[in-house]
Amino acid sequence: MSSCFNIGSGAYIVAFTTITVTGTYYKADGTTPASGNVTFLATNPMTDSSNNQIVSPTLVTGTLNNSGVFSVTLTATTDSTTQPDGTTYEVTENIDEAFQVKYNISVPHDSVGGTLDVADVTPATTPITSYNYATQEYVNTVVASQHAFTFDQQSPSTTWSITHNLGFKPSVFVVDTSDTVCYGDVQYTSVNALTVTFTQSFAGKAYLS
Repeated sequence: MSSCFNIGSGAYIVAFTTITVTGTYYKADGTTPASGNVTFLATNPMTDSSNNQIVSPTLVTGTLNNSGVFSVTLTATTDSTTQPDGTTYEVTENIDEAFQVKYNISVPHDSVGGTLDVADVTPATTPITSYNYATQEYVNTVVASQHAFTFDQQSPSTTWSITHNLGFKPSVFVVDTSDTVCYGDVQYTSVNALTVTFTQSFAGKAYLS
């Protein structure tokens, strides 16, 4: 949908196109609707060069309804008169019982039927997963008391090579030096060793149990 502005003598010019952006979320079982919200924030103010209209970045929140569906209206980022080129929306998925995920998308002005489903959009940036926070008390009393082996990664690295000699393939719980819970790709090289690979380099501890 395009917004129009009166410029006198009954004439109108086409300004920004608005698009209805939707999404549907389910819990891990694939059938139960999820709860939470999805937010959108433009990376830049958008200017329509044809009439000098400006859309300032404003946080738009879509709250999931009982069916796990949200719907919001956003200004398209690809109109021919919209500047600057390359503007995107930072999308933040705050889904209950799931990790927070962030990525960027463009909103095409020519979306079919004036609607866009986030499931059909290829992110403009690699999604970033925000990690949960573990209190020091939780790490000390729960994790530390139940672990079978502690590995201390003292220097920041994206790959942690751990020799534990436990004789089985343990579960792995990782925190950084601030006790932020971190998630990586665990590869078991044997029943006595494993590696954990992360997208970012950091130091911390791995608790194996």
